[in-house]
Amino acid sequence: MGPLVGSIVAACLERHVGCRGLAAGKTPIPCDFCAPITTPAIQHISKMKVLSLALVGLCGYAGSALAACPATPDAWTAVSAFQGSAAVANGGYAGTECRLDSTINVGAGGAASGQVNWTGSAVEPSYRAHFIVNVDTLTSQALLDTVAIYGSASQSSGSGVDFTVFGNGSVHNLGYSVRNDANPTGFETGVVPLAAGENHIEFSLATGSSTFKLWVNNHDENNPTKSVAINNGAAFTGIDTTYMGLAGPAPQYVSHFGGKAVGFDQFDSRRQTFINY
Repeated sequence: MGPLVGSIVAACLERHVGCRGLAAGKTPIPCDFCAPITTPAIQHISKMKVLSLALVGLCGYAGSALAACPATPDAWTAVSAFQGSAAVANGGYAGTECRLDSTINVGAGGAASGQVNWTGSAVEPSYRAHFIVNVDTLTSQALLDTVAIYGSASQSSGSGVDFTVFGNGSVHNLGYSVRNDANPTGFETGVVPLAAGENHIEFSLATGSSTFKLWVNNHDENNPTKSVAINNGAAFTGIDTTYMGLAGPAPQYVSHFGGKAVGFDQFDSRRQTFINY
């Protein structure tokens, strides 16, 4: 899956995507993948390895020998920028050298975006992802200063999970919306406060009757920050699309924070195992 990288191996070995703690000059190690994957996926894996030195927008580097960060986050399928931007910047999080800076332009409309996105060739019924976000530039962010920061979905069956950020004037909050076909509204929502500085966000989502789990700055796999029972019908087949970066800003967000960059780093995704940080 691409940023969720995989390989067909004789035995299913737990491996790391290579985005975090990557030694200088090393090719990223694929994540754990037990199931067979299709030829298009294999082709994408080859592309990911070729682009291993461009994994900066989503991963950053620790101890990289590069003189400077690459100009674009090429390991993603595309950059989606409308009245906004998504650009690689020097100075990553948790020890990396580079990060992704996402910005909504001054005067932008509600359809504005500054994201990187991945679109895969196969849907994943079980999906975990982790990323870092730092919203310290959004000083005194209020309740109505809302903006989306991340989404994972199915191209054929719609949204799986979405995250937004908003505030109360002093504390930033992470809002989540996860699909639940058993709920008449079609989804479950909730809020988790964010810390100052870097915030590690990890979630797991699966099809059918399952539990959506969310960890925010939390190392304990057995005690997620949020656990939500969900039951999605056959119409929801899983995840094959991911977006990371700012999008869909409220008018108040644009008015107060247009032109301000929000940083992202260390994206990692897998089928099953806890990613941690």
